[in-house]
Amino acid sequence: MRKSLFVLTVLTLALAMAAGTAFAGAFRIPESGATAMGTGNAFVGQADNASAIQYNVGGLSQLEGSQILVGGTLVSLKTDFTAENAPFAGVQSSMEDEVHFPPYLFYTNHIGDSKWWIGLGVNSPFGLSTKWDNTASFNQGGLGAYGTPLITETALNIIKVAPVVTYKISDSFSLGFGPEYYNALDVKYAGGSPFAAPDPNGNLNMEGSGDAWGATLGGMFTINDKWQLGLAWHSGVTLGLEGDATGVPDGIGGSYTGKAKLDLSIPDTLGLGAHFKATDKWSFNLDLDWTQWSDYKNLQFQESSGANLANVPKDYDDSLAIRGGAAYALNEKWTLRGGLLHEKTPVPEETYDPRLPDADSTGVTLGFGYDTGKFALNAAYMALFKGSRDVTSGAGGGLYDGKYETFGNLLGVDVMFRF
Repeated sequence: MRKSLFVLTVLTLALAMAAGTAFAGAFRIPESGATAMGTGNAFVGQADNASAIQYNVGGLSQLEGSQILVGGTLVSLKTDFTAENAPFAGVQSSMEDEVHFPPYLFYTNHIGDSKWWIGLGVNSPFGLSTKWDNTASFNQGGLGAYGTPLITETALNIIKVAPVVTYKISDSFSLGFGPEYYNALDVKYAGGSPFAAPDPNGNLNMEGSGDAWGATLGGMFTINDKWQLGLAWHSGVTLGLEGDATGVPDGIGGSYTGKAKLDLSIPDTLGLGAHFKATDKWSFNLDLDWTQWSDYKNLQFQESSGANLANVPKDYDDSLAIRGGAAYALNEKWTLRGGLLHEKTPVPEETYDPRLPDADSTGVTLGFGYDTGKFALNAAYMALFKGSRDVTSGAGGGLYDGKYETFGNLLGVDVMFRF
């Protein structure tokens, strides 16, 4: 036991230092396990490995002994923008190519022969990182009074730590719960914004960090030897970010440089999932996943004293994702997986900008698993199609109007040890 705790501590620290970011539906990253990713991230009704801490903590009651699951997801997203309005009509700009690696680690333990399970999860369920060069058409035409390109860099690195417990109430129902600690390790907001008040042409450079506490609750209901239903909830939190701001317009013709703060809303999420074991070889999953993005109303930049510096409206919409997948057991060790998912973007056109070039998402996944009982290796690939989005909101003096096309490649790999 002491050895496993030492390994867990070392891996947790390594994950915290290696955290990376990417954007999916808005800035949510649902990929926290290669098994789930292989079936289109539909896993709430199955949740039969240590990643249940993220997908449905009620599923821990299915696990024997102790498990350590560690892995991550390589994410590569490419966005191209073709301007619509003069003087850059027809000019194409591309977001800088970057590869990110949101990691995860989960540890679970069944306490003796009792009805209690404990677990600890470390992952990055929300994040964002985008960069546009100064040569992008909207930056060339968007130099304001402070000589600042409108959109340059945005980064949000968030680590979540979740100590949880699960209790098996009966042979058919288990309930899990626990606190969730969010730490925004590094937040960057560079460049101006056409929506910012009091000065839409001003600079909004800020870099800081912050944290908050939330909670998770999950239940698993076994109907019979073929059907299982799961329900999982993660509470929303507000991250109180504090850091340094430079060149922020002060609303009276000057430029503020100094300490600043910003409240960032992370939304509630609710997942409902069904798992159907059709035969000894075939199983199917279906999830409905709701995210309360309507809590993300604005970014209010303030001095440390509380005086307002700038307000950037967001007014996101709630979104619903539908995820489904299947698994086929070739034999006792090898399993093949595949899945589909579709999610409506929460980002409205009225506040759309290239900082987060989001659109409705469709994903196709393939994966496999190799499991010896004591050791398991799982991998999955996702082709993420965000298609094209035509924006005609007139934001940024029309410089943001045009066609945005985004495609993503995601590769998830993890290993699991049982003891």
